[in-house]
Amino acid sequence: MKPSKLYTKFLVYGFYILLLNCGSPSDNASKKAQILGLVDTYLRTYTTSNLLLDISNNLIIPKYTNLDNKVLSLQTAAATYTANPDATNLTLVRNAWTETYLAYKQIEWAYFGPANIPNNVYLYLDSFSRAFPIDPTSIESKITSNLAPNGLRVDGLDAVEYLLFKDNVSTTNTAFADVNRRTYLTKLIQDIKNQTGLLTFQWDKSRSSSFYFSFTNAGKGSRDYPNTKDGLTEITNQMVFFCNTIVDIKIAEPSGLRATNLGVKDITKVETPYANLSLDSLLQSLQGFSDIGEAGFYKFLGLRSETVVPRLKEQIRVTTASVTSLKSKYGTFQNAITTGNSDVELMLTEFKKLRILISTEVISSLGGTIGVSSNDGD
Repeated sequence: MKPSKLYTKFLVYGFYILLLNCGSPSDNASKKAQILGLVDTYLRTYTTSNLLLDISNNLIIPKYTNLDNKVLSLQTAAATYTANPDATNLTLVRNAWTETYLAYKQIEWAYFGPANIPNNVYLYLDSFSRAFPIDPTSIESKITSNLAPNGLRVDGLDAVEYLLFKDNVSTTNTAFADVNRRTYLTKLIQDIKNQTGLLTFQWDKSRSSSFYFSFTNAGKGSRDYPNTKDGLTEITNQMVFFCNTIVDIKIAEPSGLRATNLGVKDITKVETPYANLSLDSLLQSLQGFSDIGEAGFYKFLGLRSETVVPRLKEQIRVTTASVTSLKSKYGTFQNAITTGNSDVELMLTEFKKLRILISTEVISSLGGTIGVSSNDGD
């Protein structure tokens, strides 16, 4: 900070302290609250607008760009494999799919704007998660009839996983002798590439009409976010909603730990049942939360609460350790559910603690309510 600016702020602060001592006893508490609020607003240099800019520039755009590049590599590897379906090329395309899938998991939490299907301007950009769980019978039927991979549960990264990982190397290579199967895989990946390309296009800050400006200009004429706090609420809501998805759908549902399951396990409902990356997926999702923090959220939250940030970091660390421990002990999530459900419960408990921390203390520290936003005066 420049000396002149620092000097000015000290003068302002001193002026407000003087005002504090001049108020009448009857309304002194009220005036103190108002004046300290003004001091806090004036001295706070990292605003909601700063946070939205940093989240966009340093997290969302780089993650989407990386994802788009990974899909391009997957497309290249798939073209090589379909031209020559041997063991070496199958390994290469499987590895490319894995890198693409895990890259997506780091940004899966950002299910808003161009990534969310209800925004009709950006239709079908959520192809990754809307196919889960897939419908193998429908996929095979479409392949037999040489139909395009259009519709729920027959497309997206999960459908690609099914085609590449469901059988052993020899059986998979034999299956891809079928030209319809090769065509289906090619179209699947092309659709995904179209959508990741649209994601980067809609977040392109060189375009004045892009979603980037709608999000970063919250409270400054934005169509989607009339108030500055609407943008902040979008981020915190997505964190809470994603925690709900992890807890209820990704962990509790297949392990029979959801109330509606009545204790009935169904390992077919785990993510990536063929590539066995369910636990890796959880680790990348937690990395996504950590990335949000490092992109500016910790700094923003820390200005409003000195205690919540270190506890949020610690809970992410502990939760990550619980997933790593489960992976080390059982290898796959399916094995953990089948033979070690008590350890799954322990992991689930840590995710629940993270959800509670975010949905209560984090939200409260920011003066917000889940699903509700209002102008924060930024």
